[in-house]
Amino acid sequence: MSRPDPHICTRCAARGRTCCELAGGDEEFCFPLSEAERAAILAAGFDAATMVRTPNTDAFVAQLAHLMPDQDIAAFFPRPGHHWRLAITDRGRCVFLGGSGCRLDRAIRPIYCKIFPFWLYRGQLTWFTAEECLAAIECATAKDLERAMDVRESEIRELFQAMCAALGRNAR
Repeated sequence: MSRPDPHICTRCAARGRTCCELAGGDEEFCFPLSEAERAAILAAGFDAATMVRTPNTDAFVAQLAHLMPDQDIAAFFPRPGHHWRLAITDRGRCVFLGGSGCRLDRAIRPIYCKIFPFWLYRGQLTWFTAEECLAAIECATAKDLERAMDVRESEIRELFQAMCAALGRNAR
């Protein structure tokens, strides 16, 4: 049985590739930022260059619709149109990824980052089984993962709903 590990993301960042890194060419599929998330990052004093304005491509919309089948993703991210995402370095790392994990205070971290590796799919709690996620590797069940990440299912559900609502407000 897992115990809360406040350093699991730090340990993950120290061991190599993390959820905050992309394989080459995957930038198109970076999770979008809501306007509120973008504003919070800017208000915290981070440069606008830490975010990138990205077109709403067919592939991006299709991927997001697959992940969020209960949401009207095409309305959230119409074509033509654009969205904001976190910038990445030339090595494919999130610009906020430091040697000890995320440099963003948890209070202003994008919701997607706060809930990873958890996800709600058609109302069911699940998690991404990313091979680079140390938490997913070390935990066999959702409850073990919740304990290791020191989060409750109710909090994940609340954050997920807030994320969906915020993304919906991006629709123009």
